[in-house]
Amino acid sequence: MPIQLSALEARIVRILVDWYPITVEELRDELSLRKDVLDRALRSLAIKGVIALEPLPDKTYIRLLMPGIDVSPLVPKGGSRRRKGKAAADDWKGPSMYA
Repeated sequence: MPIQLSALEARIVRILVDWYPITVEELRDELSLRKDVLDRALRSLAIKGVIALEPLPDKTYIRLLMPGIDVSPLVPKGGSRRRKGKAAADDWKGPSMYA
């Protein structure tokens, strides 16, 4: 059964595949994330069994437990999203102020 990852979790796993060993602080700097956001994503990955956190006295390392994991992010269900911008405005066929 494939593990579903959020876009942030998939980004983290891609970095871990390419860059090992890495500390939590190095990953936070690489992603430019707040501490609480990264901690929440790492906790989720640890619960899913994708990573393990290895705390040392001065830093915490992140170990990837599933090196062959598929890192496709979740795709929203329910069809495609409506385009934003000018194209969406051109679709409207209501009365025009200058017609």
